[in-house]
Amino acid sequence: MTEALVELENIHKYYKQRRRKLTDKNKYVKAVHGVSFSVKEGESFGLVGESGSGKSTVGQVILQLTDLTQGSVRYRGKDVASFTKRNLKDWRKKVQIVFQDPYASLNPKKTVGWILNEPLTIHKMGDKYYRKNKVLQTLEDVGLDDSYLNRYPHELSGGQRQRVAIASAIILNPEFIVIDEGVSALDVSVQAQILNLLKRLQKKYNLTYLFISHDLNVVQYFCDRIAVMYLGEIVEIGKTEELGTSPRHPYAEALFSSILLHDEEEKRIVLEGDLPNPADPPSGCPFHTRCKYAMNVCRVTKPTTSFFSGEHKVSCHLYNEKDTVRNIT
Repeated sequence: MTEALVELENIHKYYKQRRRKLTDKNKYVKAVHGVSFSVKEGESFGLVGESGSGKSTVGQVILQLTDLTQGSVRYRGKDVASFTKRNLKDWRKKVQIVFQDPYASLNPKKTVGWILNEPLTIHKMGDKYYRKNKVLQTLEDVGLDDSYLNRYPHELSGGQRQRVAIASAIILNPEFIVIDEGVSALDVSVQAQILNLLKRLQKKYNLTYLFISHDLNVVQYFCDRIAVMYLGEIVEIGKTEELGTSPRHPYAEALFSSILLHDEEEKRIVLEGDLPNPADPPSGCPFHTRCKYAMNVCRVTKPTTSFFSGEHKVSCHLYNEKDTVRNIT
């Protein structure tokens, strides 16, 4: 079996809200609430869900860009929270992130050459000749040439900027990259180019991806496994083929119905209501307020995780007992 590169165990991330009055009780936004999963070495793992589900927060927690409230993140079996400053700096070479908007993530006052050379300088990798050659090679790997070295981000197209952002992420030879909505701001034709580029780089550098997106078509094309998040929790997780053809959780069922062909529009499931307030989540199953299958038990008791074939797991009361299993086709 492939080794788990990243493991999340019961992670929580709460944000304290500002009190309006001194007498008010402290309230917390539960951005991530009890999330557990592992990412195998060499795979592309997708994290999907609507806005506000906590997808991006999970990525930030893994990379230590935000503090963890509770739980643990392990990298090759070692708890990241136990790393010393020196170990943490070395570890940061192995984990990188590609953000949604490269224009915001790239320094607008610096050239492409400076942006790519700076990580090598900070981590003291090689001499100036090594760094120059590494920058040129990395540019070539992402489909750009040396004519881009002296250009600034505002002189590039959206696709070119994202290629530079990807180059900045891979230049330190990482093992794990979080791609946070990395293609959602691009035109469809450019999206396909960037996705194919990421696949080529994965093979060349033996990369492992956590791919965060709300675009199910992109995730189905790119990822090996998918986890579906709702209100800070994972409600279903499994191989892409299984979730794409037979989603089990009512929320996942509704999400994947949205990518049916136009001639099957009548099968699309439209959810009623909005995502509940993460500062005051509903009791029991977090999805029961919008679920057409909700039962009394859903309103008072949080469901446990049930297994289907292999690694396919779902958290729903409809599958806790054999006599209540629905057959979704």
